[in-house]
Amino acid sequence: NNGINIGDVVQSYTRVGNKGIICVNNSHKIEIVDARTFKHLATITDTTATKHTDYVRYAIGVSDSKAYVSNGKYTGEIVVLNLTTNTISKSINVGKGPEQLAAVGSEVYVANSGGWDVDSTVSVINTSTDVVTSTIKVGDIPTKLVKDAQGYIWVLCAGQTDYSAWPNITKLTPSKLVRINTTTKTIDKSFILINLGALSYELNMAIGDNGRKVYYSIQNNVYALDITSSALPTTAIISGRSFYGLSASPYNNQIWGLKAPNFSSGGYVFRYNSTGTLIDSVQVGIGPNGAVFN
Repeated sequence: NNGINIGDVVQSYTRVGNKGIICVNNSHKIEIVDARTFKHLATITDTTATKHTDYVRYAIGVSDSKAYVSNGKYTGEIVVLNLTTNTISKSINVGKGPEQLAAVGSEVYVANSGGWDVDSTVSVINTSTDVVTSTIKVGDIPTKLVKDAQGYIWVLCAGQTDYSAWPNITKLTPSKLVRINTTTKTIDKSFILINLGALSYELNMAIGDNGRKVYYSIQNNVYALDITSSALPTTAIISGRSFYGLSASPYNNQIWGLKAPNFSSGGYVFRYNSTGTLIDSVQVGIGPNGAVFN
């Protein structure tokens, strides 16, 4: 790519057909590459008053020629990309601070985290019309969501955080893990991960075991929740390491914990089997927050 600088803070990478979408949030741009060769194809940057690329976070493919990108600014929006022309075709207003996205049939679910404010909703978009058809109340600060084997959506809600007694950071509202029934658009399961008033810890989530297990981490423990279970597990499958990101391979059911010791030196990927036994580790770049399995 002739020395092209990818930019500041690569938040996420998503493959859509034969193209790759790279969200570079601190450089306020979207990079498009050939997913097979990683050859640079286009840079999408909106410098107009609308600033549709102001704080791009995550992408999802709607078809091989169309994708959604969450723009996590205060006035939340989903940017619609035309992947034939590598341009922005329109935007869709959603809740504040949209983050991760998941598709179920002809709908895309958007976690509205609040950005620099507070939100507690998930927006549902009809991908045929690009219109929000439902807004579901889930819990404060929903940041991550995944689709399970039954086609339901699991949402990790971080809860509001109180920094007034720093360095003792506590929860103003509880952290929750909830499940959305995608037929009724209602919450049919809800678990509290961190109670109101308790110390606040880093939370992460991934889906694995062919969509049958939700892996989630609290502080330095990783747990595996079967999607049919009515109670949270009491024993962690991985202990002793806190992770900045958590991913699970859809091909071999490995669990990948991504650790960022700081934001000035390389981080690490720790690979585990499905029962939490460490396989190996490898040093990677600064601030690893997720993995894409090609």
